[in-house]
Amino acid sequence: MEAHSGDPRMPVWLIADSEPKNWHKLLLVPLDPRHPARHNIWTSVLEHMQETLYKRKRLRLDQSKLYIRNAVTDPSEKPKSAALSWSQELQGKVDSLRTDLEVMSPKLVLTFGAFAFEFVRRARREKSFYPYSHWSTLRLGEEFRERLSRYDVSKTNVLPLLHVSIARGKFLESHRYFVGAEMGESPNYFEYVGTRLAELLLKRLEFEPIWVE
Repeated sequence: MEAHSGDPRMPVWLIADSEPKNWHKLLLVPLDPRHPARHNIWTSVLEHMQETLYKRKRLRLDQSKLYIRNAVTDPSEKPKSAALSWSQELQGKVDSLRTDLEVMSPKLVLTFGAFAFEFVRRARREKSFYPYSHWSTLRLGEEFRERLSRYDVSKTNVLPLLHVSIARGKFLESHRYFVGAEMGESPNYFEYVGTRLAELLLKRLEFEPIWVE
């Protein structure tokens, strides 16, 4: 599998967890569209984004212009979920991402799941590191809303999305915990996140080179 797809000079990055175990030799790129994980965690969000973008401004996000990579290659590289201190080897990967972020300065980084979010937080030297088990679905939703509210055009902004929790046995709870009370009794995570991201792109990145020409 290639280490990334897309162009790192592009303003929007997607950072997933790791390569799918037992499938990395058969897949070509991170979030390979042939693997169901991509469609479980991203395609349904994108569908609502594209619908909102088209209805409001007749725009469509160009998927081919997104820069996509994993936090780590092998899932065995991930520390235990309750570990606050990470290995020197893993810290080296965090440092490498930090350099890439500082050099390329993307406007928006979307992370998938608790580990990828904490990985990028550490790369950004955000205040107070946590074991990635700290980032429950509820807390990721709170972070998503809070970070949307203070989006800063002068820096790289990191927004957490869900990973496999949205496609597993407690998926209904994941919808409810992430969205909170904003969508009533039957919240739809995909609709909520897709709509909010579309609104953000139209407000903050409308004139960036991210659109289908």
